[in-house]
Amino acid sequence: MKKILSILFIAVICSLCVFAQGGSEKSSASDNGLKGKITVASNATELQYEAMQTLVDKFMDENPGVDVEFISYSKDYENLMKAKMAANDLPDVFATHGWSVKRYAEYLLPLNEFDFVDNIAPASKDILSTESGDVLTVPMNIEQTGIIYNKDILKEAGWDSVPRTFDEFLKCCEDVKALGVIPVYITGKDTRSQANLMDLIAPSMLIATKDDFSESLYDGSFDWSNWERVSGFLYELKEKGYLNVDCNTADPIYTPEKLAFGEVMFAFSGMSIISNAQEINPDVNLSMMPIPAYLDTDEQILIGGERESYGIWKDSPNLEIAKAFIEFIARPENIKYFCETTGMPCAFTNVDVEVPLAEDFATYQDLAILPYFDREWLPSGMWATMRSIGGGLTSDEISVKESCSIMEKSYNDLRAQL
Repeated sequence: MKKILSILFIAVICSLCVFAQGGSEKSSASDNGLKGKITVASNATELQYEAMQTLVDKFMDENPGVDVEFISYSKDYENLMKAKMAANDLPDVFATHGWSVKRYAEYLLPLNEFDFVDNIAPASKDILSTESGDVLTVPMNIEQTGIIYNKDILKEAGWDSVPRTFDEFLKCCEDVKALGVIPVYITGKDTRSQANLMDLIAPSMLIATKDDFSESLYDGSFDWSNWERVSGFLYELKEKGYLNVDCNTADPIYTPEKLAFGEVMFAFSGMSIISNAQEINPDVNLSMMPIPAYLDTDEQILIGGERESYGIWKDSPNLEIAKAFIEFIARPENIKYFCETTGMPCAFTNVDVEVPLAEDFATYQDLAILPYFDREWLPSGMWATMRSIGGGLTSDEISVKESCSIMEKSYNDLRAQL
């Protein structure tokens, strides 16, 4: 009897040891040595935000000991990040929204130690690197933007090809309007819509033309009466009835629906809006055209640069987790997922993606790709000014000449702070 009890006792002890060891192994495997919390900040909306949230959730599933707070400051992102920079209290990981080098370089941790850096395409790596060669962010996708349009409506309006110049663009708008279709859709509830239109067309009107005002914009001698080309175009669209009648109050959330059901011809929006529209109506025939040339003798261009890119705050108290997160989102399968979900091109040479506009990107691959106007030729902070004048122009609160004066004052004030 004593022998049986001894055997049972030993068996129980062994079971407890095995259970304890199993619990220890499970705990070790679940947390992967990472414990803590990081904050990831972005200005992403809609598909960009949803795609990133999916990756955030996937990262936390792989690292149960880690909590990631993913925040989108949306339209307030720029102002909030400026305040955080001034206080030197930034999110652990944050989106650089086109300003990785010019605005955020001193706050970002160089990423050269990571293997994925070697697979970033040279053109994108140049944009994301300092003069000393430090790569600052992970490009989840890249911008290669023109103007979104409906191919079926273009054909119905009698056009065999997209308008090549701005004069032709206006003529096309007139033909589209005659069909009862809105030529250009502006969502002025968020004045980023007007500002984005001007940001896209300004490089064509002021840089990629025989005048080429780039040097005067760099050195501060630019004659701001020339901005009439840009503001005047937006105002002309409004005056000729080429914008939606609710252009000052329309909500951006309706843009995909308007495109999906053929109510709108042109949209000056990010390329990801096409994926949104195709979810609503898979049969919609949307495409992308280059930015028109200012003069007949000028060439058309595309606009490019950073899109959704993330870097690490160099003073983050959670560097180990932040680095693990950056390495995670840069995995080929995650980059592929993000690009295909958002319908945007990829910046990595080792990742093949299928996006809606692949044919267009190939068609226009020989065109010059210029940066967004405010990112290259304006001092930091003028995006807010462009939003202000854009909303003022479409609501008739300011004239074209007044918009030029406002831009000039803002430009000089901000340059004085440099």
